[in-house]
Formats: sequence, C-alpha cells, structure tokens
Amino acid sequence: MPDEALPRCIDLLLAAASGVEATTTKVRYVIATLERIFESDEIPPAEDVDRNELRIASTLNGRVVVRGDFDALTGEMLLSALSNLTVPTPAPDGTPDSRSAAKRTADGFTELIRRYLDCAKTGMDGGQRPHVNVHINARDLAEHRDCATTPTDGGSVSDLDVGHMPWLGPLSVSQTRLLGCDCFLSTVLLDDHGAPLDAKPGKRLVTAEQRIALIARDKGCAFPGCTCVPAWTDAHHIRHWANGGPTVMNNLVLLCRSHHRLMHRKSGFVGKWEIRIGVDNKPWFIPPPSIDPQRHPRPANTTFTT
Repeated sequence: MPDEALPRCIDLLLAAASGVEATTTKVRYVIATLERIFESDEIPPAEDVDRNELRIASTLNGRVVVRGDFDALTGEMLLSALSNLTVPTPAPDGTPDSRSAAKRTADGFTELIRRYLDCAKTGMDGGQRPHVNVHINARDLAEHRDCATTPTDGGSVSDLDVGHMPWLGPLSVSQTRLLGCDCFLSTVLLDDHGAPLDAKPGKRLVTAEQRIALIARDKGCAFPGCTCVPAWTDAHHIRHWANGGPTVMNNLVLLCRSHHRLMHRKSGFVGKWEIRIGVDNKPWFIPPPSIDPQRHPRPANTTFTT
C-alpha cells in the first residue's frame, strides 16, 4: 500500500466502524475491498480454496453433523442455491412461518440435495447414478408399523426388519415406505439366508406419462392450501404399493415433501390424514378428528365446488 493512500484507508475503516449503523459486516466489507485494491502476491483468505474443508459424521443417535469452511466463491454459490429454498413460507391462513432461520436453511439444504440427485448429471458410482439406496425385506415393507407387535405368521417381533441404508444403517419402516412411493426401484431376490438369487433392472414406479397426467390434474402439491409447484413434489401412493396399491392415476397424488411425510406419519396426538379419490376423479383430503371432529372431506387445491 502506498504511503499516500494510508490516511484515506484509515478514514474508510473508521467510518465503517463508527456511527449507529456500524456493523462487523460493513467493516469486513471495507477490509476485503482494500485488500482487493492493494493486492499482494499472497492469496486472500476468502479466495484460498486450499483451506476448504467439509466434515460429515454420524452421531450415536443416527443423525448427521455437517461442518464446513469454504472460500467466498463457493459460499456465494451455496447461498445463491439456497436463496429461494429458505424464504419464510406463511401457512394458507396467513400464519407466519414458525421455523427458525436455521431450520429453514436445513430444509432448503435437504431440498437442494434431493433435486440434485433427481435431476443433475451426477456421474456414475458403482455402475449407476448415485442416489439414496435403501434395502428392506418385502414382507416387512408391507407390514404396518402398528401391527408389528402381533405378527400374523407366527413369528416374533424380533423377526421384523427395518430399512437399511448403505452409508448410515437402519431406517424406520415408515420412512422407507415414504421413499418407496416415488423412487427408482431395483428388485433383488434373496434366499432364506439373505443371499442374492437374482436381480432385475430398476424400474420407475410412476412413469413419465403418469407424472405429466398428475401435474395436469393436481397442478402441484394437492394438499389443501399448499402452493408447492410440481417440480418440488413426489408422487404418493394413496394405498401403498407394498400393500397391493396399484400405480394408477386413481391411486396417486402429488404431494410436496412436507405433506408427503405427513401422510406417512403414524397416528398420534394430531391424528392421521386420509386421501380418497372422489367421484370427480380428483383427490379429497379427510382431516383427523383433532382438526375436524366430523371429518368433512376437503377438496384439493385444484378442485372447485359451488
């Protein structure tokens, strides 16, 4: 830095650090600007990609802790990608979004990864595009969680399995069923000892043509009051395919990930929502008694009544 520029630089720093509107962000911005103006041969810390780190570790309770340190450009790309996915979303009745900023960011990050795995050119990993893989016995997938204490085949509760992920291990049956609604399914037949007998090519449970038809009918998430666009939805089986539910229009409905998870949630204090296809061949939603004691069916977003 030339000696004659030093007084002006000091004035800029003092101006950023003083006054009622002074913030660390303003001071940091002035410092970064001056560093760019008077560049040296050293790489600025904000642009040093060799310092980048991302640590991902599983915890004892099965969750995952992520900690990262990135250069400014990578951070800018991440913030840009998350921008529209972390905006507060009021409820249909106008109630403000109750999620904290950290929760909105986490939800946005989850959606970002899901879209990447669904749509991006991700390359090949072990002969196939990387995605979420879950292994589960077909009988256990069809069993309802509430019936697990009374097996119908004479077995014990310990005979019932759960889902297994190659990276992080056990996954609940209810979450496995949620993933099974709209997924790329590869069938592997196992013998009594769990050894593979045969493998069939993967197949998509909901075809491209069916999804186009669902978008034309539901226009997006069909849950009453939801404004989620079609690109952010899953095709949910009203009667799960593991329980014999067919992959046909009158057994399918588009739901955003939040409402899809709601439909797979076990009955609890709030109760469980149900979906039925009405005489108009459109989905109708039946609330639990805790929301509507009379359980009056509610039309989907695109169903209009007079």
